[in-house]
Amino acid sequence: MDKIDLEGFLIKNKLILIGSLTLIVLIIGSIFGLRFYYYGLNKNAGKMLWKGVSLYMSYNGKNPEAVAESISYLKKVKSKYGGTKSSKISNFYLGLDYMRIGKFKKASAYLADYAKAYPKPGSNNLTYLACSNLGTISILQKNYKNAIADFAAMSKIDDVKLQEYAMLEEAAVYTQIKKPEKAVAIYKTMLTNDAMTKDRGYIENLIQLNS
Repeated sequence: MDKIDLEGFLIKNKLILIGSLTLIVLIIGSIFGLRFYYYGLNKNAGKMLWKGVSLYMSYNGKNPEAVAESISYLKKVKSKYGGTKSSKISNFYLGLDYMRIGKFKKASAYLADYAKAYPKPGSNNLTYLACSNLGTISILQKNYKNAIADFAAMSKIDDVKLQEYAMLEEAAVYTQIKKPEKAVAIYKTMLTNDAMTKDRGYIENLIQLNS
């Protein structure tokens, strides 16, 4: 089991805490639906997966053992039930657990595995969150080249809302690294797609700010 110094990590990197809290808010709304979904999978694998997910969501900032136990259960799902839906879904939560303790390389690997298994967002939006967090990890590591690639890949997923989010994030990275002309090019591309954004004024303002 990986040694976890959660308190020390959160002190050094508050962004992870903010990101984790955001994810909890996004996921908690569908917690009951997720529970029934997981139990509908392979019975034993589903129960083990749900235990790992429950431990992930039970973390309150004061119980780092919940993260360690969540990782343990999720890894057991992968080792005992490899190839099942439960095993594939466990990649998503392992990615989130490793984000919480600052092990970005492992987090990226698991999130990428999930996105590869489920390239299109389903009703639970986990693909949306997996792709988003891949880009976030790259930004936290100041690996802006990878972040741009992550969001560019995300913008090709066949989902308009996801494309809009990804393009806005990609453009924001270009602004951050002092390449506003590339950000403007992305915003102008967005304006050519009426289905992508209904708030043209917002995009036009971003173009002005980067010009």
